[in-house]
Amino acid sequence: MSGPLNFGVLVERRYLSQSQPAGLLEALGARGHSVRTLDPESLALRMDDDTWLDGIDLLVARGRSWGLLALLEWADSRGVPTINRRSAISAVHNKADMSIALAKDRLPTPDTWFGTPVRLSDTIPDSAYPLIIKLIFGDNCRGLEVVGSADALRALDWSDSVALAQRYHTTDGYDLKLYGIGDDVWAVRKPSPFNKRSEDDPDARRSGLAETTPELVELGRRCGRLFGLDLFGVDCIETDHGVFVIEVNDYPNFTSVPDADARLADFCERRARESSR
Repeated sequence: MSGPLNFGVLVERRYLSQSQPAGLLEALGARGHSVRTLDPESLALRMDDDTWLDGIDLLVARGRSWGLLALLEWADSRGVPTINRRSAISAVHNKADMSIALAKDRLPTPDTWFGTPVRLSDTIPDSAYPLIIKLIFGDNCRGLEVVGSADALRALDWSDSVALAQRYHTTDGYDLKLYGIGDDVWAVRKPSPFNKRSEDDPDARRSGLAETTPELVELGRRCGRLFGLDLFGVDCIETDHGVFVIEVNDYPNFTSVPDADARLADFCERRARESSR
């Protein structure tokens, strides 16, 4: 297929003001393609009426709401090419499922436990503290707690029935993010929300694009392949024991990735044309 394409972008409202998918929308429009934004909260659809998918060569999704995931599953079931697929987003939406998959694939991760806060406090050895406690369906750092002892974990006012507990590692004040578009991977350093360093600290490394070694590229690709993600971000930390994967996310903002909007548009164009053959 040559010429203009028809793209649908399924996006939660909370992301409409962010750099993605706004950058992708602008890049695709500038190339003469038709781009339709679909907000799951603004749609009312009859379940046997597929006309909302008519003419779409590729549906790109950003979000994890149940409404968005249902519409993405609808598109997948009707044979409309999607980025990312419903199954891929769901695989990283549930942090417990994600942690199980990371452990099974023997990817380097901090020690991680699953259970109720009370049972975890009785089980995790004192030498493992401090811990970061996470919601199973949390995102954007929502619901993260740091506890320094079993007593603190036992006393935690936790809103969910279960939690993930992950060993806390001190870093140099920066996290490492691996951004992936297909097989292309970039490494970016960002200030850590936990191990903060003063902005005027002369030893603190600046945030932004970092050296992307072959080892980091392969680590990013392994994470993308494991969950079937086309667009992804891998949250990592650098420790004395090497790089650890904290978690994997679908379709991030690609902050500091050179020409990210154009690269995303290239990837989406290529996928749409390949799917139409």
